[in-house]
Amino acid sequence: MRNTIPWPARPDRRPLIIAHRGASGHAVENTLGAFRAAAELGADMWETDVRLTADGIPVVSHDPTLEAVLGRAGTIAELTLAELRNAVPDLPTLAEVVALAEALRQSLYLELKAPGAGTATHRLLQETAFARAALGSFDAEAIRTLADGDCPYPLAVLVRLGEDPFDKAEAARADIVHLCWERGGDRPQDLVTPALLAEAERRRLGVVLWHEERRAVLDDLQAMPVLGICTNQPELMSGFHGVPMRKISVVSHRGAHRLAPENTLASGRLAFDQGCDWLELDVRESADGEIVVIHDATLERTTNGTGRVADKTLAELRALDAGAWKSPFYRGQHIPTLREMIALCQSYGRRLYIENKSVAPARLVALVEELGFLRDCFFWSGDPALQEGLRAASPQARLKANHADYPSIAAMIGHLRPVISEMSIAEFAEHGTEYARAGITAMVKYFGEDPAVFAEIAALSPPMVNLDRSDLLLAALEARA
Repeated sequence: MRNTIPWPARPDRRPLIIAHRGASGHAVENTLGAFRAAAELGADMWETDVRLTADGIPVVSHDPTLEAVLGRAGTIAELTLAELRNAVPDLPTLAEVVALAEALRQSLYLELKAPGAGTATHRLLQETAFARAALGSFDAEAIRTLADGDCPYPLAVLVRLGEDPFDKAEAARADIVHLCWERGGDRPQDLVTPALLAEAERRRLGVVLWHEERRAVLDDLQAMPVLGICTNQPELMSGFHGVPMRKISVVSHRGAHRLAPENTLASGRLAFDQGCDWLELDVRESADGEIVVIHDATLERTTNGTGRVADKTLAELRALDAGAWKSPFYRGQHIPTLREMIALCQSYGRRLYIENKSVAPARLVALVEELGFLRDCFFWSGDPALQEGLRAASPQARLKANHADYPSIAAMIGHLRPVISEMSIAEFAEHGTEYARAGITAMVKYFGEDPAVFAEIAALSPPMVNLDRSDLLLAALEARA
């Protein structure tokens, strides 16, 4: 490579996880929210697109117009920054993205989309002394201009299907070939042949790969000697599935609700894509006896509806929006049924923690049994009558109890015969061994955000943990590894 600033590699991870336009699978692309989400989901680097306003300010947008993503009229190159701010306040400047990347210790992969964007981007990076960056473009001439001008940053040329990567790299004087071959069939990874990688190494060219969200394809790509892989879903490349010898079974409380709307299919999918083992959810009954997934007894907090869940039919509940309150990106998410959530779990081969808020125990257990899921879930209710009703409904139902509710483990066993006991970190440190001897799985509960507490959990290594911030536990486990 001819650059003097190196590619921002991590000694503990290759290839880098490059979030394509931020975590664009979970937030509006190329927004500060998408970049924050990418950092939380384990990205190392953000891929973003740079355009220039009419007054020469570099801003972040893939498209030249505002219509496709932001639903507004206007062309970026014809608007001043002030006019752009008035039209779309959420469209960030490159300076804002650089500042956020510095604060979150992320790197930047900047695709140049407009004439002059390279010079303006190079100047801004130098003015801000931001070193963890690379610049790229489909336009070989734009990259060559930077190379001829002694730009010290790594320079990438983006290569379409059908183009020769080495001819294009030579024309651009690039350090990196970025193969944009995601449309290369069901197995685009087969296009990245050993011969191609060997030739890149011979020419001292780095390789970056397209944005990919197919699990099987990603598994193959991550085994290749490349600098980075772009993805709309960075959790597919990070997550608990990448932690060797992990002993803690992770329960995601109401799904990955930091980013996605709680108790929805979206939050469940994200939790499983992060590698969580269990999904915790809350169930209630509709007016016509359907079992639905929602925490509150009323609709106001997490939907656009009003009133009590129990007073609405399933059809009325399904007509509500259960995602827009969290983010416009999730507009259209609905209140799921328990059937749907169990189907989701089964599609991932994962398990479920069902908190019963108001459902008749026999009806709840019967549905789970009907779906063949009784051994793949456990139940709990904060209502003692419902909790006891669950045990009465089925001797085989797996129940959770709380350590704090009983004077002894023997009393807990005599009452409900649970398979899991939930407790604090301190309670686990004192009683975890006793529960292991009794054949009951200890589950630590922590819904806070203190990294020091997650470091303590990682050190104690309880069998299970119920949490909101799976990303912080993942960081603690990676630090120990």
